[in-house]
Order: sequence, then structure tokens, then C-alpha cells
Amino acid sequence: MTKGERPDQQVACAAPAAPKGNKMGSARSRPNVVLVISDQQRADTMPGVRRAPIHTPHLAWLTGSSTHFERAYCTSPMCSPARSSILTGLFPHATGMVANHQERPISNEIHLAPDVKVLADYLKPLNYVCAYTGKWHLGTGADRRGFTDFVTRAGIHDCDIDHPVQNQMLSFARKIGARLGGKLTGNDLDKDTYDQRTDVGTSLLPLAFHRSMREATQAAGFIRRMRGEERPFALVYSCHEPHPPFACPRPFDRMYDPGTMPLPETRRDPAAGRLQQARNDRQLKPAAEFSDADLQLMWATYCGAVSYVDHLLGVLLEALVDTDQLENTLLIFTSDHGEMLGSHGFLRKGSAFYEELVNVPLLVRPPGGLAAGHRTRRLVSQVDLVPTIVGWCGGDPPAGLHGTDIRTLAEGGNDPVRQGLAMEFHSSNWGEPPTPMRGWRTDDRKYIETIGGDDEFYNLSDDPMETRNLVCEAREAAFLQIMKDQLRNWLRYSDDSW
Repeated sequence: MTKGERPDQQVACAAPAAPKGNKMGSARSRPNVVLVISDQQRADTMPGVRRAPIHTPHLAWLTGSSTHFERAYCTSPMCSPARSSILTGLFPHATGMVANHQERPISNEIHLAPDVKVLADYLKPLNYVCAYTGKWHLGTGADRRGFTDFVTRAGIHDCDIDHPVQNQMLSFARKIGARLGGKLTGNDLDKDTYDQRTDVGTSLLPLAFHRSMREATQAAGFIRRMRGEERPFALVYSCHEPHPPFACPRPFDRMYDPGTMPLPETRRDPAAGRLQQARNDRQLKPAAEFSDADLQLMWATYCGAVSYVDHLLGVLLEALVDTDQLENTLLIFTSDHGEMLGSHGFLRKGSAFYEELVNVPLLVRPPGGLAAGHRTRRLVSQVDLVPTIVGWCGGDPPAGLHGTDIRTLAEGGNDPVRQGLAMEFHSSNWGEPPTPMRGWRTDDRKYIETIGGDDEFYNLSDDPMETRNLVCEAREAAFLQIMKDQLRNWLRYSDDSW
């Protein structure tokens, strides 16, 4: 590898040339941007690749004119780290968000580094109106950095506000006579239906009053107000679902019959106990105590939450279509990371790089849409979103970002942009015992390096379900060394001194 060469790139896909004359072009020659982020959604819940019968008509409609990236990956399988990467184009070790921020002693000391720019900071100089609705989780309080033109805030969750008066959900709850508990987000559970053991139940607030629905409605209102505006806009809408507890408002909480839910074939993976003991991660929960019926119940309510996400997406799509703004909008749908949900004997997320956890949904609909839906299995990372969006909007993606422009893939191409991609993990919440890990994934193999000696190496061509750890197999030694070398090159390039 020569000096300055990116170790993760295979073929550099150049962005289309900028308009001659003014680099930025006129304000209306640049597209609007709508970025929708769900929370803890597995890639195999998407149309065309799903493993359970989930009703997602809006995602299906969107897929018909979009590129579906079937091999899109998070940088880290935790909320704050992954979200920092989506919004900055940098890996967590460079954003400062190497673990989740929480409003609790020690854990609340971690914040998005003040000198790290987010997407809006790059679009503001291009004369974009920048809006943010929904979950933030980056420890900066009410400050959404460059997203200053329209913001919604709710709860005290992870320091998303600076003062209770900013909590719009709390203000609304008082008007309807509802008493919010916990972190005052409006995601309260109906105590009569909630089962703490399985984390399944129903939302206390009905659909129209529910936080995610209210924020989708507010986002749609912003879209409508931007109709006829000379300046383009960038909107991020981030919902809480399908993150546990699995307790959506009705009818989504009971949309699916648990008895119809297929279960992961790896739910009794014998490696789970050994992995749990080695990594001692409080977020990554063992599933051994739960019966198949329990897991089917969790799957049914999780799928209901995915259908709820689809409904929320539909609220934004309707506003874009009704105001004739969809065709001039770059629309992206993704999630921060996945959910184990019984796969490999685990629930939730944490110190593992299994596909169910690190493979995330990613749909990109270019302005004007594609004539037909396009699928690609080329490797991409969520750090690719910022440079792609900035370039598409007429800006120059700054040097030093870890992502690469994937516009050519989004517009229907299929040339590879990466020979591999990295993943990282520090700890679930700041202040908890760390379980440092790094990973490297190529088209056909995955290597996971740990501090505790519980390394993993999988041949994904022969073993797509990741059930045979080949780290000690002599016949794989040459391939393993190549993966180690590629990971080392990435660590040096990205200045990751883990």
C-alpha cells in the first residue's frame, strides 16, 4: 500500500462532474435531501430479502425506484457510535462517540467531539435549510449542531434537551392529561399489557399521540412549508422503532400472529455461552432462557414495529409527493444497526459483529428516481453517506472523511468501491467495562480481532450463517493473514490506536 492510498477502496468511483461555471449551481439545481433513520432494524426485514412476512408497502413502493444496498454495514453495533458515523462520515474512534451516551453518572461524560462536523455543517454553506426531527443520542444537549432551521426535541433521553421547557413531548402530554415516566420521551408502556421478561407490550399513548408519529407529522409539516422555497432543504427524521421494548401503538403491536413467525436457525448456537463469558457485555443478552414461543412473540412484535416504521416513512413520502418535491429529492432510508433477536443465541446488540447486527438497511432513491429498482451486493459503509450526499449537493467532500462517494452505485452502477470495510466496538455504555474489538469484512470473509483472545474468522461463501469459526484452521491461515494485514492497514490509515 502506497502512502496516502486508502486500504479499503478497490475502485475509486468518481462523482459526476459539477456544473460548469458556479461549482454549486443554482439553489434549485441542487436536490433536497431526506434521510430517514430507524433504530435497531435488521437488514433482513427489507423487501426482497426479508425472512419474516412483514407488511411494508411504502418501503416496497420506494424500492421500485431506488437502489437497495444489500451489503451496507454499520461502523459499530451501538446507537451513539453508529449515529455519529451516519452524520459525520467518520468512524467512532474519530468522532469521540465510542460508546452510548446515557443520562447517568460517568456515562454522560461522553459527547460528540466539539470540533467534529456533521452533515448540516457541510450543507449550510451550500445554502441549505437544515432540519432535524427525532432521536439524536449524541450527548450535545439541545444542540443539533448545524441543524438549526427546524428541530424537534423530546425527553431527557441522553441529554437531547438542555431544559424541560424544550421537551415538546412533555408539553403535549400535559395537554392530553397523560403522565410521562422514565426519560420523558413519550415512549411509555401500557402497564396492563407489558411483559418485562420478554420486553413485549403496547404503547401507553395511541397512534396519533405517539412520539414517533408526532415527529413524523412535524417533519411532514416542514416538508410542506418548504414547497416553493428558493433554497433546497436537508431533513433528517430519526424514529425510535423498532428498538426494544417492543411496544408500538395499536394496531402495530398486534399486527402479526406469533405462531407464523420463523425463528433463526442459529438460536441454539453452542458458541453463545462461550462468547458471552468472554465478552461480559450487559447489552448483548443470552437467549437461552427463552422458549421458541417467547422468541416468536418477540419476532411478531418486532415485525409490527418494522411495519410502524414503514407507516412513518409513508407520512414523509406523502408530503413529498403531494407537494411535488419528491422528484427533486435525494431520499435515503437506513438504520443505525441491527438486532440479534435470537440469532446465534443472543438478543439485542453489543460486542458481536454477526451479520444480523452489523448489516443494515440502505435504500437510496436518486432525484427523479430510477426507471426500475436496482439491487447491489457491493460493500458499502454508513460512513459513505456524508461524502455521497455532500457531493450530490454540489459540495466538495472534505479530505479526511472515512467514507467514499457511492453515487455511481446509487444511480444503478455495480462497480466495486471497496475491497473491504472495517467495524469497531469499545463498550456498550461509557463507563462500563470495555470489550474492545475490531473487524474487517470482505466479499467472502470476515475477521474479528479482540483483546481477550476470542478472535473469529468466517468463510462467508461456505458458511454464510457464521457457525464455523476458522481462526485456528491451518487451511485458512493464508487468508487469515491477508485479512489481518488489511485490518492493520486500515488502522494505520484511519489513525485508530485501539
